[in-house]
Amino acid sequence: MKVATNQYFRELTRLLTEQGGEVASLQAKLASGEKNLLPSDDVNAAVRVLDLNTLMSHHETQQSNLKNLDSRLVQEESVMASMGSMLMRVQELAIMGANDTFSADNRRTIAAEIRGYKEQILMLANSRSSDGSYLFAGAKSGTQPFVVAEDGTVQYQGDGTRLQVQLDAGQVLEVNTTGFELFAGGSNTRNTTLDAAGAFTTLETLALALESGDRDGIAAQMEDIDNLRLNMELARTKIGVRRNVIEVRADILEEQKVSLTGLLSENKDLDYTQAITELSSRMLALEAAQSTMSKISQLVLFNYLR
Repeated sequence: MKVATNQYFRELTRLLTEQGGEVASLQAKLASGEKNLLPSDDVNAAVRVLDLNTLMSHHETQQSNLKNLDSRLVQEESVMASMGSMLMRVQELAIMGANDTFSADNRRTIAAEIRGYKEQILMLANSRSSDGSYLFAGAKSGTQPFVVAEDGTVQYQGDGTRLQVQLDAGQVLEVNTTGFELFAGGSNTRNTTLDAAGAFTTLETLALALESGDRDGIAAQMEDIDNLRLNMELARTKIGVRRNVIEVRADILEEQKVSLTGLLSENKDLDYTQAITELSSRMLALEAAQSTMSKISQLVLFNYLR
């Protein structure tokens, strides 16, 4: 009788320990919100979670890169819009200056205003991105692209290299506008037939023609100004295309991220409803085992005293 009672007592003690461990484990899972407290709890799930976290990190890096690229393109677009508005104003001033009703003094005033726009356009052409690199210098992003020489002419110190980014889908995206593309319509590597700084020569020549009353010279420069404006509009259109590519790619990444987040949740996150139900069941079983243990302990003590 003693042997059977001792064995039953030991078995109850083992069950109490197991039940207590299960309750403690469920409570810890509810506190952490995760299915598994340790990788060893489910090795396969731990590997899947690791792989999914790696993919999520890759997607977040891509999204951040696309956001930075779009920010740069927005800045380029804004600079070009300001330049374009100034060139349109220069065209209006040139038309006014070519009118016979304007006096020499009027033309000199117009010439001064045009030189003011030339200085502002020069300043904008040397704009920097948020990381400090020059927007329109090509691959020489650390070099000021447009500089004023000793003779007063503006020279282009950048190059015509197009910077490219490899997207995850294997698509290559051009991310910069060179000085050649900005003012001369060129888009490839340095082309000696193009003059990226010619815009400033055109503006200065127009101002001189206005000061001297050279109507033929004014008319000739008006055509060049129009070409400058059209080149800039073309460059802005290309930026719009690039931004559309970025937007589409960003949407794809966001959809993939939502899918990955769902898979990660399935493999990692705890089902609270199921866990609470199981915890309640385990606690009832633990209480029942504790009650049985108490009764057996009392019975054994009673038999011993008797």
